[in-house]
Amino acid sequence: MHTWYLGGLDHRPFQHLFEKNDTELAALGIQRRWAGATGGHPCRISLSDPPAGRELLLLSHVHLPLHSPYHASGPIFVQRGVTRCVLPPGEVPPYVQRRMISLRAYDQDALMRSAQLCAGTDAGVQLDQLFADPAVAFVQLHNAAHGCFSCQADRVGSDHATGRDLHDVIGATPAA
Repeated sequence: MHTWYLGGLDHRPFQHLFEKNDTELAALGIQRRWAGATGGHPCRISLSDPPAGRELLLLSHVHLPLHSPYHASGPIFVQRGVTRCVLPPGEVPPYVQRRMISLRAYDQDALMRSAQLCAGTDAGVQLDQLFADPAVAFVQLHNAAHGCFSCQADRVGSDHATGRDLHDVIGATPAA
């Protein structure tokens, strides 16, 4: 039985950004893009490659907003009109399986406990091994080639005991 699940980002902090024009987005350092036919722009909300022609935003997102030496941000794509995807325990989405993945395991204080690289097809096995350590609170997956945040794995039933749910950090995204 898997002790982890993957979840996308909360869609709510991004919704208002799609209503801005390109000049307003540029002032925030955000670019409007359109999904191509060959993928390559996985949405961090839906945990999927958007269909060709779908509207996307490319923006910097604080994916580790906790007070920690590992506080981090980076570029992500989000698509219009989707809601947060939470996958069943042990399921790895196809866009992750097609990439080399960097796994970064953190404890409840957001201090890194372990890190490794693997083929996306091996991500599930590697996550099982990382979560075998009871001190691991969550694992962030990054696309190894470009270093972009991909998604986060959390313990099943953790209920985020510290009250710090990184998927719902509304203050970590542009609000202007």
